[in-house]
Amino acid sequence: MTTADRPGRSEHRRPPTRTLEVLRTTELSPSMRRITLGGDELAGFREQHSGPNVKVFVPQPGQHRPVLPVLNDEGRYVWPEAHERPTMRTYTVRRYDEQRGELDIDFVMHGDHGVAASWARAAEPGDYLGVLGPGGRTCREADWYLLVGDETAMPAIASIIEGLPLTARGQVFLEVAGSSDQQHIECPPNVRMTWLHRDGVPAGRSTLLSDAVRDLDIPDSHDVSAWVSGESGIVRGIRRHLRQDRGFDARSVLAIGYWKAGMAETDYHDRYNHDRD
Repeated sequence: MTTADRPGRSEHRRPPTRTLEVLRTTELSPSMRRITLGGDELAGFREQHSGPNVKVFVPQPGQHRPVLPVLNDEGRYVWPEAHERPTMRTYTVRRYDEQRGELDIDFVMHGDHGVAASWARAAEPGDYLGVLGPGGRTCREADWYLLVGDETAMPAIASIIEGLPLTARGQVFLEVAGSSDQQHIECPPNVRMTWLHRDGVPAGRSTLLSDAVRDLDIPDSHDVSAWVSGESGIVRGIRRHLRQDRGFDARSVLAIGYWKAGMAETDYHDRYNHDRD
């Protein structure tokens, strides 16, 4: 195994990696499948770390269990050699039930069937997936919320909505391929949900989200928290509009590219760090 962390970065305790078992699968829509994970190693999942996201480790072909990085005595991750190293991707925790010992992760069934989506499509009870986390950022509390994303952002947006108070106000724009890909997401009474259908336009090539945000009347007198995610180019354009045209400061906009058309996540992360703010 090889050590990937540099000296001087172990001041805080890092979360351990966990090997979790597939308990069941659920077809949420033609484009999304839920994998429910569990097992003894899920215990203490949120005891010392928080955040909306996890890293998942997909086994290599021929592996039943992924070979995971482990923490050494110095608190650094030691990674498997390249020939057995799993594929790592970032996903949002859709649900964590401590009492039942269950963790839900929703996978988009991309048309090109990437590594994680291909694993999720074939997953069945008794399979194994590695998990590291939780971590990451989510939108801050505000008077008015703007949540924008495509289907890859749907689990995160749904989790954000479910955590909002009943008094919350705002607008949600979710872009999906068509009406069959919509899911029921219960919003507070004063948060409006608008579904946008590509209707044959390839994912990442539509202007629906950008147009909707540009046409939106955002109240000037409110403290606004905007959360934007999806395809890199679209996210960048919306972030630029909110900051330059609308005058929102960095504190008010959290915009993260989840994917980039034509690029695997590993390459996207290495070259652009997911266009993070």
